[in-house]
Amino acid sequence: MKYSLKDVFQEGTYFVEKTVASVVAEAERIKAANGNKPKSLQSPDQIKADLKERFQFTWFDDVNASVIKDELIKGFLGAGEFSLFVAKPGSGKSALMVDIGCHIAAGIEWHGRKVKQGMVVFFAAERKPLTERRVAAWRKKHNLSGIPFVVAGGKLDLTGGIDAKILAAAIAGLEGKSGQKCALVVLDTVTRTFGLGDQNQSKDMQRYIASVDELHRATGAHVAAIHHSGWEGDRGKGAIDLDGAIDVSFVVDVKGTGHAKVFTLTCTGANDGDGEGVVTGFRLDSVELGTDADGTVTTAPVVMQVDAVPCKTDGSNLTGNAAKAFKSFELALAEHGQLSSEGAHGFPDGLTVVSRDRWQDQFYSDARAKEEKVTEDTLSKRFRRAIVDLVKSQQIGTLGQWFWLDTRTTPDMSGQ
Repeated sequence: MKYSLKDVFQEGTYFVEKTVASVVAEAERIKAANGNKPKSLQSPDQIKADLKERFQFTWFDDVNASVIKDELIKGFLGAGEFSLFVAKPGSGKSALMVDIGCHIAAGIEWHGRKVKQGMVVFFAAERKPLTERRVAAWRKKHNLSGIPFVVAGGKLDLTGGIDAKILAAAIAGLEGKSGQKCALVVLDTVTRTFGLGDQNQSKDMQRYIASVDELHRATGAHVAAIHHSGWEGDRGKGAIDLDGAIDVSFVVDVKGTGHAKVFTLTCTGANDGDGEGVVTGFRLDSVELGTDADGTVTTAPVVMQVDAVPCKTDGSNLTGNAAKAFKSFELALAEHGQLSSEGAHGFPDGLTVVSRDRWQDQFYSDARAKEEKVTEDTLSKRFRRAIVDLVKSQQIGTLGQWFWLDTRTTPDMSGQ
């Protein structure tokens, strides 16, 4: 059978008309099923909520220059910030955080500093029973009860993307039971709350930081993370992204042995304030909690404030960034040192001094020789912390932008 061009056109027109009619009929059916009302594209409620909370804008004229920083512990911890407490294993950092948390929950001064009372959630991802014994010892030592301090345990994965929301929801429930707003969340430790991620990978550390940010947004609480340092340094293990995310960092050092052991808490970096340097010294006293059927006594440590022990040496037993900065200082002093002018105001006569810029250049150069990808911001923080440590421990003297070997107790090394 042969088809003319007219037949083909008529057949095609019929097919198109039938198809269009079918599409229109289907659209009318859907429209009727939806109440015969036109529908616009809608965002899910959760997406709309996330968009609302994602950005916060403040116009120039709306910034209040008279706003006073809200502090959780005066001159020590800011409200709603992120802090990192670093120390080697066995350096008393967890016992110290129990002491800090209990003082905040009780609303009593901590080592002579005023506190802002609030509920404290101590997430003991490692050794929860030991943490509970420390709390029991603190309660017995201070003869207090009924304070809003909660020890939490269980699995916490802060690189998985959901546990921060779950923990925040649990904290909201605890707030309802205690009648107190959460002021402090302690994560003990970074390693045990990190999850399956790799602490040395920047992308995984960024996920951890994002979870801490989620806790901040949901609770408004200060988040304090306890972290292990390497055996040869004073910074926390893992990717340097964590160093850049924290508001303030602390290191716990220990000197002496046995009953003479004294711990020193030092602020090694603060983005907002002049709090760098020694914060306090403390020892750990043992408190008896009970005796079992065999006569074995169960004890737990409590923190007792004492004078901090200064670390004064010739630089031979320095560790971490302080040791590296001291070596860089010696090199800069040898190459660029200048004799201080006789009678110059404030300078020891006849000592060799070196400028901060020369020292900093040497420190940066030495660091980059070993860490090619280290950032300027990280080096700056390390250098500033090292200066504080070396000046506080009387390794190095300073006036303005000039530095010299502190000879009050440092052996004369000029003839070596």
